[in-house]
Amino acid sequence: MNRRFDLTGKIAIVTGGTRGIGLAVARGLKESGAKVVITDVVDRGLDQAEGFHFIRCDNRSPDEIRGMVEQTVDRFKRIDILVNNAAIGARKPAIEMEVDQWEEVMRINVTGTFLVSREVGKVMLKQKKGSIINFGSNYGSVGVSHFSAYCVSKAAVIHLSRVLAVEWAKEGVRVNTISPSATRTERTRERLDDPALKAHYEHIFPAGRVLETEDLVGAAIFLASDASGMVTGHNLNVDGGYLSRGEF
Repeated sequence: MNRRFDLTGKIAIVTGGTRGIGLAVARGLKESGAKVVITDVVDRGLDQAEGFHFIRCDNRSPDEIRGMVEQTVDRFKRIDILVNNAAIGARKPAIEMEVDQWEEVMRINVTGTFLVSREVGKVMLKQKKGSIINFGSNYGSVGVSHFSAYCVSKAAVIHLSRVLAVEWAKEGVRVNTISPSATRTERTRERLDDPALKAHYEHIFPAGRVLETEDLVGAAIFLASDASGMVTGHNLNVDGGYLSRGEF
């Protein structure tokens, strides 16, 4: 392995890491040498099955977040990498969106990302080094009908990364965003495999297909590693060219 991408001995946390994009990234970091803590609200037994360290954590709870970070530091003494992946969506016309639904998306996607970044950031600032990777979305850069809360939340995550990057750069802590386009996961597979929608994406994506979770692993390893030592405040679109099109 090229030493620039070698994560041997690094301690990583991946939120929402028991399935989908989070699990793919956690596996990629582990294959690159990192010891990986995965957090989620559901324990799917991956600590025993794959050698991860699982900590149950609800990103709506500041107390659980603080406890998760404390447990990680108690066990591993440091945190080198944080991947904020935990998020939810709400597909509904804006006029039908209830306040509690809107606030739940913001609470998990934006406030949860901020709180985890803040608590892990305290550790990284003491270390004078660390990499935080927040998962945004192409939907944070374009308006998409029926996804008002999700679009706004991901735009906020992208900008939060910029703000934290500026605040923490001189202390050696980097903060970046990865923004995927439509990605096939356990939750989205049925919808994305619908023949009509599949044909639509094949048409509008220059690459001719939606993403698989594995398509995001390389970007995460790059941003987690010393290879990206001067990359901070960046939003890396991994989207098969979707946002580069001149027309939609």
